[in-house]
Amino acid sequence: MMKAKRWIVIGTVASAAAVLTALAVPVATRTFRTTAAVTAVLQIADPLAPSTALLATLPLAGHDLVSYSLGTTNVLTNQVLALEINCDSSQANIVVYDKALHSNILVIATSTRIDALTSQDDPTAAGPNRERFVMQMGVNTNGFLIGGYVTVAGRVYLDPATGCPRALLKDTDKRWDKTFGEIVVKDLDDKTDKGKSIAGEAHLIGMVNSIVVGGSTNVFLLPFGHLTIKQQLLP
Repeated sequence: MMKAKRWIVIGTVASAAAVLTALAVPVATRTFRTTAAVTAVLQIADPLAPSTALLATLPLAGHDLVSYSLGTTNVLTNQVLALEINCDSSQANIVVYDKALHSNILVIATSTRIDALTSQDDPTAAGPNRERFVMQMGVNTNGFLIGGYVTVAGRVYLDPATGCPRALLKDTDKRWDKTFGEIVVKDLDDKTDKGKSIAGEAHLIGMVNSIVVGGSTNVFLLPFGHLTIKQQLLP
């Protein structure tokens, strides 16, 4: 009888665990408006010797990344660049956010790995208030973008009560910005965006394959780029 009871208890615990697994709540995410300034390097034919390649640079703003991912060269006003990151810093996406739909409509790049370290400046607070991260991300095939990869490194503020990234009205965590090359990227995408709050700063390196004029595919090296993570768009 005791053996039977023991197996009943084990079975009950296993069933409860299965129910908890099935009912597990996904980790909450936050989406933040993000501005970008990236300089790409690509090969072009020498006009004086077409069989010879030259290197050229191409400046890209956030609206360029959005347009290329949506398959157009027009500057779009309702669709803007954003960063989506969950509250345990285990998953992040660079996305296109549609202001009219109030929704993320396309994933430009998604993380394959994130390493993050937190800092709790107030020992009496509920938890850490900021973190630094390094994200390895794969670029998806959308529009004119045909795959690639980026590594994004930077910092974000955290809500000590929830652990979620958050935006503040004033940027106070600038102590290492010069060391790590972090700069504030002006909003060249939307002149109506007057948001002043900030969630963090980041920089990136990587490469993307892009369809160019004529339909051929060209490699765009991204030796260095800047991201400013601004106001929260979605909870």
